[in-house]
Amino acid sequence: MYPQSHFLFSFFVGMIFVKFGFFDYRIALLIGFVGLLIDMDHYITFLVKYKYRDLKFKDSWNRAVKGVYAGRGFIHHELGIILISIVLLMLYDFNMTLFWVFALGYYSHIFLDYAHLNILKIKTRITFRAAGLVEKINKFEILFDIFLIFGIILLFF
Repeated sequence: MYPQSHFLFSFFVGMIFVKFGFFDYRIALLIGFVGLLIDMDHYITFLVKYKYRDLKFKDSWNRAVKGVYAGRGFIHHELGIILISIVLLMLYDFNMTLFWVFALGYYSHIFLDYAHLNILKIKTRITFRAAGLVEKINKFEILFDIFLIFGIILLFF
């Protein structure tokens, strides 16, 4: 999934917790940003694997979208999930709010990466270009983002 979907889904999960009174909107927004930033490991893995020390983020993004590079860092795999979970458990004793921010952001991101939500089997893609970045986004993901935005708006009231 693309970054906007990870942000929206993590923010949506955070908003559910806001609705039940666990924390406020600012914390939900932080959860959304953590869910978004988890994918920075793709860029770091790209730099390490291909030794592109001076490659711009935009260039690596476009290479990934075009299929030249596809790879996840260790935090997206079993060992990484276990290590992150151990760190989160240690964080639980240190600061409960930070625990919730990082745990909900991380696990909602991982859930989206591994859940196969496209039960309608919508496969067509739309290509967007903005600020030098290319996005070949599945129509299902666009529909999913619209539903998430609608859900977030409903949770505000």
